[in-house]
Amino acid sequence: MFTNVIPELAEELALVSDEIARLADADGKNTATRDILSAVHATSGKGYRPSLLLLAGRMGPSYRNVVERLCRLGALVEYVHMASLVHDDIVDDSPTRRGAPTIQAKFGKDMAVFTGDLMLGQVMRVLLQENYRESGLLIAQTLRDMCVGEIAQADHLFDADTTTGQYYQNIFGKTVSLFITACKIGAMESGADSRSLEILGKLGEHLGYLFQIRDDLMDFLPEEKNDGKPVRQDFKEGVLTLPVLYALREARCEEKIRALILCAKEGRFLPEQTGELDRRIAEGGGFDAAVADAEFHRESICRLLEALDPSPARDLLADLVLSLSLPDLSR
Repeated sequence: MFTNVIPELAEELALVSDEIARLADADGKNTATRDILSAVHATSGKGYRPSLLLLAGRMGPSYRNVVERLCRLGALVEYVHMASLVHDDIVDDSPTRRGAPTIQAKFGKDMAVFTGDLMLGQVMRVLLQENYRESGLLIAQTLRDMCVGEIAQADHLFDADTTTGQYYQNIFGKTVSLFITACKIGAMESGADSRSLEILGKLGEHLGYLFQIRDDLMDFLPEEKNDGKPVRQDFKEGVLTLPVLYALREARCEEKIRALILCAKEGRFLPEQTGELDRRIAEGGGFDAAVADAEFHRESICRLLEALDPSPARDLLADLVLSLSLPDLSR
Protein backbone atom coordinates (compact mmCIF):
# COMPACT_ATOMS: atom_id res chain seq x y z
CA MET A 1 0.00 0.00 0.00
CA PHE A 2 2.73 2.45 0.97
CA THR A 3 5.76 3.57 -1.00
CA ASN A 4 8.23 2.82 1.77
CA VAL A 5 10.51 5.74 2.60
CA ILE A 6 12.30 3.68 5.25
CA PRO A 7 12.91 0.10 4.02
CA GLU A 8 13.56 -1.12 7.58
CA LEU A 9 9.88 -0.42 8.34
CA ALA A 10 8.56 -2.56 5.49
CA GLU A 11 7.33 -5.36 7.75
CA GLU A 12 5.52 -3.06 10.17
CA LEU A 13 4.04 -0.93 7.39
CA ALA A 14 2.68 -4.10 5.78
CA LEU A 15 0.86 -4.74 9.06
CA VAL A 16 -0.43 -1.16 9.02
CA SER A 17 -1.74 -1.75 5.50
CA ASP A 18 -3.46 -4.94 6.68
CA GLU A 19 -5.10 -3.01 9.50
CA ILE A 20 -6.31 -0.35 7.07
CA ALA A 21 -7.75 -3.08 4.86
CA ARG A 22 -9.62 -4.44 7.89
CA LEU A 23 -10.98 -0.97 8.63
CA ALA A 24 -12.27 -0.82 5.06
CA ASP A 25 -13.75 -4.31 5.25
CA ALA A 26 -15.65 -3.35 8.39
CA ASP A 27 -17.08 -0.32 6.58
CA GLY A 28 -17.62 -1.93 3.20
CA LYS A 29 -20.89 -3.74 3.88
CA ASN A 30 -22.38 -2.81 0.52
CA THR A 31 -20.99 -2.59 -2.98
CA ALA A 32 -21.04 1.21 -3.26
CA THR A 33 -19.18 1.70 0.02
CA ARG A 34 -16.67 -1.01 -0.83
CA ASP A 35 -15.97 0.54 -4.24
CA ILE A 36 -15.45 4.01 -2.81
CA LEU A 37 -13.13 2.84 -0.02
CA SER A 38 -11.12 0.82 -2.53
CA ALA A 39 -10.66 3.99 -4.55
CA VAL A 40 -9.49 5.85 -1.43
CA HIS A 41 -6.88 3.18 -0.70
CA ALA A 42 -5.66 3.20 -4.30
CA THR A 43 -4.37 6.76 -3.83
CA SER A 44 -2.33 6.04 -0.71
CA GLY A 45 1.01 7.77 -0.30
CA LYS A 46 4.32 7.12 1.41
CA GLY A 47 3.01 6.52 4.91
CA TYR A 48 5.00 9.29 6.64
CA ARG A 49 2.67 9.46 9.63
CA PRO A 50 2.54 5.75 10.54
CA SER A 51 6.29 5.58 9.84
CA LEU A 52 6.83 8.39 12.30
CA LEU A 53 4.63 6.66 14.89
CA LEU A 54 6.52 3.40 14.51
CA LEU A 55 9.94 5.04 14.70
CA ALA A 56 8.95 6.97 17.81
CA GLY A 57 7.68 3.68 19.18
CA ARG A 58 11.10 2.11 18.71
CA MET A 59 12.39 4.63 21.27
CA GLY A 60 10.46 2.87 24.03
CA PRO A 61 11.54 -0.26 25.89
CA SER A 62 8.28 -2.13 25.19
CA TYR A 63 8.26 -1.74 21.41
CA ARG A 64 8.47 -5.43 20.54
CA ASN A 65 5.70 -6.25 22.99
CA VAL A 66 3.31 -3.63 21.58
CA VAL A 67 4.26 -3.55 17.89
CA GLU A 68 0.90 -4.96 16.76
CA ARG A 69 -0.92 -2.36 18.86
CA LEU A 70 1.28 0.36 17.34
CA CYS A 71 0.47 -0.88 13.85
CA ARG A 72 -3.24 -0.67 14.64
CA LEU A 73 -2.79 2.87 15.94
CA GLY A 74 -0.65 3.74 12.91
CA ALA A 75 -3.52 2.60 10.71
CA LEU A 76 -5.95 4.82 12.62
CA VAL A 77 -3.64 7.84 12.29
CA GLU A 78 -3.29 7.19 8.56
CA TYR A 79 -7.06 6.74 8.23
CA VAL A 80 -7.55 10.18 9.79
CA HIS A 81 -5.11 11.59 7.26
CA MET A 82 -6.81 9.82 4.36
CA ALA A 83 -10.25 11.06 5.46
CA SER A 84 -8.91 14.62 5.65
CA LEU A 85 -7.65 14.35 2.06
CA VAL A 86 -11.09 13.21 0.88
CA HIS A 87 -12.59 16.29 2.52
CA ASP A 88 -9.81 18.58 1.25
CA ASP A 89 -10.48 17.50 -2.32
CA ILE A 90 -14.14 18.42 -1.94
CA VAL A 91 -13.29 21.90 -0.69
CA ASP A 92 -10.66 22.39 -3.40
CA ASP A 93 -12.81 20.77 -6.11
CA SER A 94 -9.69 18.80 -7.06
CA PRO A 95 -10.07 16.45 -10.04
CA THR A 96 -7.04 14.26 -9.28
CA ARG A 97 -4.82 13.15 -6.43
CA ARG A 98 -1.54 11.30 -7.04
CA GLY A 99 -2.50 10.78 -10.66
CA ALA A 100 -5.91 9.19 -9.96
CA PRO A 101 -9.40 10.73 -9.90
CA THR A 102 -10.40 12.06 -6.49
CA ILE A 103 -13.37 10.57 -4.68
CA GLN A 104 -15.46 13.69 -5.27
CA ALA A 105 -14.57 13.68 -8.97
CA LYS A 106 -15.34 9.99 -9.41
CA PHE A 107 -18.36 9.54 -7.14
CA GLY A 108 -19.68 13.06 -6.53
CA LYS A 109 -19.31 15.53 -3.68
CA ASP A 110 -22.11 14.10 -1.53
CA MET A 111 -20.62 10.61 -1.61
CA ALA A 112 -17.18 12.03 -0.83
CA VAL A 113 -18.50 13.88 2.24
CA PHE A 114 -20.16 10.70 3.49
CA THR A 115 -16.97 8.71 2.83
CA GLY A 116 -14.73 11.04 4.84
CA ASP A 117 -17.25 11.08 7.69
CA LEU A 118 -17.56 7.29 7.57
CA MET A 119 -13.80 6.89 7.87
CA LEU A 120 -13.58 9.23 10.86
CA GLY A 121 -16.49 7.45 12.49
CA GLN A 122 -14.69 4.15 12.06
CA VAL A 123 -11.59 5.61 13.74
CA MET A 124 -13.64 6.75 16.73
CA ARG A 125 -15.37 3.34 16.97
CA VAL A 126 -12.08 1.43 17.07
CA LEU A 127 -10.50 3.80 19.58
CA LEU A 128 -13.41 3.29 21.97
CA GLN A 129 -13.78 -0.42 21.29
CA GLU A 130 -10.08 -1.12 21.89
CA ASN A 131 -9.95 1.25 24.87
CA TYR A 132 -7.16 3.39 23.41
CA ARG A 133 -7.99 6.15 25.84
CA GLU A 134 -4.80 8.23 25.93
CA SER A 135 -4.07 7.83 22.25
CA GLY A 136 -7.74 8.45 21.51
CA LEU A 137 -7.62 11.76 23.35
CA LEU A 138 -4.62 12.82 21.26
CA ILE A 139 -6.38 11.88 18.02
CA ALA A 140 -9.58 13.66 19.08
CA GLN A 141 -7.58 16.81 19.88
CA THR A 142 -5.87 16.55 16.52
CA LEU A 143 -9.20 16.32 14.70
CA ARG A 144 -10.24 19.51 16.48
CA ASP A 145 -6.95 21.19 15.53
CA MET A 146 -7.35 20.15 11.90
CA CYS A 147 -10.84 21.64 11.69
CA VAL A 148 -9.75 24.88 13.38
CA GLY A 149 -6.83 25.16 10.96
CA GLU A 150 -9.04 24.61 7.93
CA ILE A 151 -11.61 27.15 9.15
CA ALA A 152 -8.90 29.74 9.81
CA GLN A 153 -7.37 29.13 6.39
CA ALA A 154 -10.75 29.51 4.70
CA ASP A 155 -11.23 32.78 6.58
CA HIS A 156 -8.01 34.14 5.03
CA LEU A 157 -8.54 33.10 1.40
CA PHE A 158 -7.20 35.72 -1.04
CA ASP A 159 -6.23 37.89 1.96
CA ALA A 160 -2.98 39.62 1.07
CA ASP A 161 -2.77 40.98 4.62
CA THR A 162 -2.42 37.50 6.09
CA THR A 163 0.66 37.42 8.33
CA THR A 164 3.24 34.66 8.47
CA GLY A 165 2.19 34.17 12.08
CA GLN A 166 -1.37 33.45 10.97
CA TYR A 167 -0.02 31.09 8.32
CA TYR A 168 1.88 29.14 10.96
CA GLN A 169 -1.20 28.94 13.18
CA ASN A 170 -3.24 27.59 10.27
CA ILE A 171 -0.77 24.91 9.25
CA PHE A 172 -0.31 23.84 12.85
CA GLY A 173 -3.89 22.61 12.72
CA LYS A 174 -3.93 21.45 9.11
CA THR A 175 -0.68 19.47 9.15
CA VAL A 176 1.54 19.77 12.20
CA SER A 177 -0.84 18.51 14.87
CA LEU A 178 -1.12 15.04 13.32
CA PHE A 179 2.69 14.74 13.11
CA ILE A 180 2.97 15.59 16.81
CA THR A 181 0.25 13.07 17.66
CA ALA A 182 1.95 10.32 15.64
CA CYS A 183 5.21 10.87 17.55
CA LYS A 184 3.55 11.06 20.94
CA ILE A 185 1.41 7.96 20.42
CA GLY A 186 4.41 5.90 19.34
CA ALA A 187 6.53 6.99 22.28
CA MET A 188 3.76 6.82 24.85
CA GLU A 189 2.44 3.39 23.86
CA SER A 190 5.92 1.83 23.92
CA GLY A 191 6.78 3.18 27.36
CA ALA A 192 9.31 5.86 26.44
CA ASP A 193 10.37 8.08 29.33
CA SER A 194 8.88 11.55 29.78
CA ARG A 195 12.00 13.30 28.46
CA SER A 196 11.96 11.29 25.22
CA LEU A 197 8.22 11.86 24.88
CA GLU A 198 8.70 15.62 25.12
CA ILE A 199 11.59 15.63 22.64
CA LEU A 200 9.70 13.46 20.14
CA GLY A 201 6.65 15.71 20.39
CA LYS A 202 8.79 18.74 19.54
CA LEU A 203 10.46 16.78 16.76
CA GLY A 204 7.05 15.98 15.30
CA GLU A 205 6.15 19.66 15.42
CA HIS A 206 9.22 20.79 13.49
CA LEU A 207 8.86 17.90 11.06
CA GLY A 208 5.26 18.88 10.37
CA TYR A 209 6.29 22.46 9.61
CA LEU A 210 9.11 21.25 7.36
CA PHE A 211 6.73 18.89 5.57
CA GLN A 212 4.13 21.63 4.91
CA ILE A 213 6.62 24.28 3.77
CA ARG A 214 8.17 21.73 1.43
CA ASP A 215 4.69 21.02 0.06
CA ASP A 216 4.13 24.76 -0.43
CA LEU A 217 7.36 25.01 -2.42
CA MET A 218 6.50 21.95 -4.51
CA ASP A 219 3.42 23.80 -5.76
CA PHE A 220 5.75 26.10 -7.72
CA LEU A 221 7.55 23.31 -9.57
CA PRO A 222 6.77 22.58 -13.23
CA GLU A 223 3.94 20.04 -13.38
CA GLU A 224 6.16 17.36 -14.93
CA LYS A 225 8.44 17.58 -11.86
CA ASN A 226 5.60 17.42 -9.35
CA ASP A 227 4.20 13.93 -9.90
CA GLY A 228 1.64 15.34 -12.30
CA LYS A 229 -0.07 17.37 -9.57
CA PRO A 230 -1.73 20.63 -10.66
CA VAL A 231 0.64 23.48 -9.87
CA ARG A 232 -0.08 26.98 -8.49
CA GLN A 233 -3.27 25.34 -7.26
CA ASP A 234 -3.07 26.88 -3.79
CA PHE A 235 -2.68 30.36 -5.24
CA LYS A 236 -5.57 29.92 -7.66
CA GLU A 237 -7.80 28.84 -4.78
CA GLY A 238 -6.78 31.77 -2.61
CA VAL A 239 -4.51 29.88 -0.21
CA LEU A 240 -1.53 32.21 0.18
CA THR A 241 1.40 30.03 1.19
CA LEU A 242 4.68 31.06 2.76
CA PRO A 243 6.61 32.05 -0.40
CA VAL A 244 3.78 34.41 -1.41
CA LEU A 245 3.43 35.91 2.05
CA TYR A 246 7.15 36.60 2.34
CA ALA A 247 7.26 38.20 -1.13
CA LEU A 248 4.34 40.45 -0.21
CA ARG A 249 6.61 42.05 2.42
CA GLU A 250 8.86 43.41 -0.35
CA ALA A 251 7.50 46.83 -1.31
CA ARG A 252 8.59 46.67 -4.95
CA CYS A 253 6.71 43.40 -5.47
CA GLU A 254 3.67 43.90 -3.26
CA GLU A 255 1.48 45.81 -5.72
CA LYS A 256 2.01 43.33 -8.57
CA ILE A 257 1.39 40.30 -6.36
CA ARG A 258 -1.76 41.89 -4.91
CA ALA A 259 -2.99 42.43 -8.47
CA LEU A 260 -2.39 38.75 -9.28
CA ILE A 261 -4.24 37.74 -6.11
CA LEU A 262 -7.20 39.82 -7.26
CA CYS A 263 -7.10 38.10 -10.64
CA ALA A 264 -7.21 34.72 -8.91
CA LYS A 265 -10.08 35.83 -6.68
CA GLU A 266 -12.10 36.95 -9.68
CA GLY A 267 -11.27 33.82 -11.67
CA ARG A 268 -9.10 35.75 -14.14
CA PHE A 269 -5.73 34.20 -13.32
CA LEU A 270 -4.47 32.87 -16.66
CA PRO A 271 -1.87 30.12 -17.24
CA GLU A 272 0.48 32.64 -18.85
CA GLN A 273 0.48 34.65 -15.59
CA THR A 274 2.19 31.87 -13.65
CA GLY A 275 5.57 33.01 -14.93
CA GLU A 276 4.96 36.54 -13.69
CA LEU A 277 3.82 35.24 -10.31
CA ASP A 278 6.96 33.14 -9.96
CA ARG A 279 9.19 36.06 -10.97
CA ARG A 280 7.58 38.41 -8.46
CA ILE A 281 7.92 35.86 -5.66
CA ALA A 282 11.57 35.27 -6.57
CA GLU A 283 12.28 39.01 -6.78
CA GLY A 284 10.63 39.52 -3.41
CA GLY A 285 12.78 36.82 -1.84
CA GLY A 286 9.75 34.65 -1.13
CA PHE A 287 11.29 31.37 -2.22
CA ASP A 288 14.56 32.01 -0.41
CA ALA A 289 12.78 33.03 2.80
CA ALA A 290 10.52 29.96 2.75
CA VAL A 291 13.52 27.70 2.16
CA ALA A 292 15.30 29.39 5.08
CA ASP A 293 12.30 28.64 7.32
CA ALA A 294 12.28 25.02 6.18
CA GLU A 295 15.99 24.68 6.89
CA PHE A 296 15.47 26.20 10.35
CA HIS A 297 12.98 23.46 11.12
CA ARG A 298 15.32 20.82 9.71
CA GLU A 299 18.17 22.09 11.90
CA SER A 300 15.84 22.10 14.92
CA ILE A 301 15.01 18.46 14.21
CA CYS A 302 18.70 17.59 14.02
CA ARG A 303 19.32 19.20 17.42
CA LEU A 304 16.40 17.27 18.90
CA LEU A 305 17.72 14.02 17.45
CA GLU A 306 21.09 14.69 19.07
CA ALA A 307 19.30 15.07 22.41
CA LEU A 308 17.95 11.52 22.12
CA ASP A 309 20.03 8.52 23.19
CA PRO A 310 21.91 6.95 20.25
CA SER A 311 19.98 4.07 18.73
CA PRO A 312 19.10 2.54 15.34
CA ALA A 313 15.65 4.13 15.65
CA ARG A 314 17.20 7.57 16.02
CA ASP A 315 19.26 6.97 12.87
CA LEU A 316 16.15 5.93 10.96
CA LEU A 317 14.36 9.09 12.10
CA ALA A 318 17.29 11.06 10.69
CA ASP A 319 16.88 9.17 7.41
CA LEU A 320 13.19 10.14 7.33
CA VAL A 321 14.10 13.80 7.74
CA LEU A 322 16.76 13.57 5.02
CA SER A 323 14.16 12.09 2.65
CA LEU A 324 12.30 15.43 2.70
CA SER A 325 14.54 17.22 0.24
CA LEU A 326 13.52 20.72 -0.80
CA PRO A 327 12.77 21.48 -4.45
CA ASP A 328 15.17 23.57 -6.52
CA LEU A 329 13.31 26.79 -7.34
CA SER A 330 16.28 28.81 -8.49
CA ARG A 331 15.13 31.24 -11.15
